[in-house]
Amino acid sequence: MSLMDVEKTMQFILDTQARLEASVGEHNERLAKIEASLATLADLVGRLAQAEIRLVEKMNHLAASQADLAESQKHTDQRLDALIDFADRFMRRNEAPPQ
Repeated sequence: MSLMDVEKTMQFILDTQARLEASVGEHNERLAKIEASLATLADLVGRLAQAEIRLVEKMNHLAASQADLAESQKHTDQRLDALIDFADRFMRRNEAPPQ
């Protein structure tokens, strides 16, 4: 191998190493961006999970309120039926006998 070949080989190795270092630098930058995006995503997922927990709690409260309202409606219906029966009996009793 001649001195010229050794110099070309060394230059090739140096050029290759420089390209690899530049590539590694670019990959490190991209990795840093991905890590930042992942941290943001993890935060958003955590906030979403908390919102879901609050939503489930509110839905449970709403279901309990609806059950209470349905029970109250049953009592209102019973009282209204009793009032209608009373009014019906009162009207029949006070009707004038047919002539």
